[in-house]
Amino acid sequence: MSFENIFNSGGSEADSAKRSAESLNKDAPGAGDVSEAVRKLESERDPWLVRQTAHGAFDVMGFLSPLFQKINETSAGQRQVAENPGSTSGMASSTLKAAGPPRPTISEEDMPKLEDLSKMIGDRRGYALITTGLGTSEGLAVDPAQNTAYVADRGGQKLSAVKIATGAQRVVASGLGDICDVKLDGKGKAYAADYGNGRLLAVDLSTGTSGAVASVPGAYGLALDGRGTAYVISHSEGKLTAVDLQSGQKTTVATGLPVGVGAVALDGKGKAYVGQKDHGGNLYEVSLADGTKRLLTTLSGASAMRIELIGDGKAYTVDHQNGGRLHEITLADGSQRVVAGGLATCEGLALDTADGQIYVSNREGQLWQIAHRAAQPLGGVGKVVA
Repeated sequence: MSFENIFNSGGSEADSAKRSAESLNKDAPGAGDVSEAVRKLESERDPWLVRQTAHGAFDVMGFLSPLFQKINETSAGQRQVAENPGSTSGMASSTLKAAGPPRPTISEEDMPKLEDLSKMIGDRRGYALITTGLGTSEGLAVDPAQNTAYVADRGGQKLSAVKIATGAQRVVASGLGDICDVKLDGKGKAYAADYGNGRLLAVDLSTGTSGAVASVPGAYGLALDGRGTAYVISHSEGKLTAVDLQSGQKTTVATGLPVGVGAVALDGKGKAYVGQKDHGGNLYEVSLADGTKRLLTTLSGASAMRIELIGDGKAYTVDHQNGGRLHEITLADGSQRVVAGGLATCEGLALDTADGQIYVSNREGQLWQIAHRAAQPLGGVGKVVA
């Protein structure tokens, strides 16, 4: 059915109803003028009672007749628009010419700030390559208060500071030996594991001077408890050692871990989590009180090169095999998933939990920043691209 038939039918029905109302109002007995006496009598009655005369009904019919007339006129107008839409367009065009085109205004307050725009773009992408040229990095630490990352270059035997916002870098200390991991104490010092020389080093970040704290054969990874103790994992001996940072005194925490372990992280509740760099990709949970351990999970065909705890019962670890991947692990049941790939030979990992950022460095000299929020959805950020 066409629009014309619809509007013609509507107009015809309304016209027929109007004629019927007029006929009823004219021919029905009692229609016409009503005396004032009758009107007065009806007005004094209880409005909730049914009227004894039809005068009220006649008043309603007097209202219906012009109503049907309006419906008839509206249908005719709608039909004209359907048949000639150009008339409506012409009316709109005339109105536009008279009033002029719309002139939207945008004030200075409405404009987005550059820093907000930059953040939106960064959040949308989910990752960023901060800088390159950092040597063969196997250790990484972040100081959020200074917006600075500290990258341990094993091949160059140096520690570099990188401004996260700009990527600008400088060498903080050199001649540090075979450094494989680094952690910050928040008091102006960095501690590094020197694998080749089997020692734990302390580095003054303001002067670049360094010195040995203790001898720890096979030192490859470390963690600080924030109370003056470092926990150092031995790659060659499969042992976890606690070192007092003031006296250098050592205490064996756990033995019998497999050769090839290289990562350690503390949960602050009496447990350490140890990752296996070589020969298995296993992740162990170790009690600091008695040294008991259990296998938490295995990253099949991968490595648990470094490990950092998120604080919500989960951990991140980097796999320097398989093109370089970032894994998320649930500590309660050992379930795991890959949340980022394409990180090359990634061997450094650090978190800024306050700002929701993950930092990864690799032996290709790259430093990556990955948004924790972007890693949460199923599939994570996918493959990063420089």
